[in-house]
Amino acid sequence: MKVEWNKATWYSKILALVLFVALPFVGFYFGVQYGAARQQVVDNFLSVNNAPSVSSATSQDVNPYYKNVSEWQTDQNHNGWSIAYPIDFDMNDNYSSTPSDDWRMGMPGGLGLQFFTLTIPKAFEPQTNFADAKLTVGMSKNAAAVAQCLIPEPTEPNQIPTSTVTLNGSVFTVFHFADAGAGNYYETTSYRALHAGACWAVEYTIHSSQIGNYPSAYNLKPFNEMALHDVLDRIVGTFRFE
Repeated sequence: MKVEWNKATWYSKILALVLFVALPFVGFYFGVQYGAARQQVVDNFLSVNNAPSVSSATSQDVNPYYKNVSEWQTDQNHNGWSIAYPIDFDMNDNYSSTPSDDWRMGMPGGLGLQFFTLTIPKAFEPQTNFADAKLTVGMSKNAAAVAQCLIPEPTEPNQIPTSTVTLNGSVFTVFHFADAGAGNYYETTSYRALHAGACWAVEYTIHSSQIGNYPSAYNLKPFNEMALHDVLDRIVGTFRFE
């Protein structure tokens, strides 16, 4: 039988109708599958990199210097606040006076200023899957930023319940959220407070990689997550409004 491709037939019309009806459902199905796959990536990082059984190290294994806040360097180059940090971490407080949307590491809610950046290098956890960590101090007086300051990120699916903590007389709301992609895992802890009509964010992001992506000859070990959190939380704990 000779098929006339440019001629509409009853069965070609039925096929076109079936495709017209089915394609939206197919697209929806694969969209759901993609979302589930992305979530699985995050879950895998959580289970592989953050499970208590991954490493037997504890915060007690850290050099005593990182626990002795009185020996740290104190940054007092800004009016109205100060923060202390270990001297061997890379600090930058030369901020721009031009507002931008990177004043905090979570989803931006209006423009603000990032005053302070502290980088913890890979050398802090050598021969592990730790990549680096960054701690920042930012502030915004933008109306949207102030309104959203103490509420969870609406577009961050991987959040755990918030809590509150008092830092040197000021109450902060604590947020945690995570993301993963291309063999990398990012875990953010954000301390936020409303102070003098502005939203303040003191927060840090820990960047690690999946050990399974490296050859076994590298002999990498899981980084001491508990110890790293302990140091970073101690740094945040030195923050105070003057």
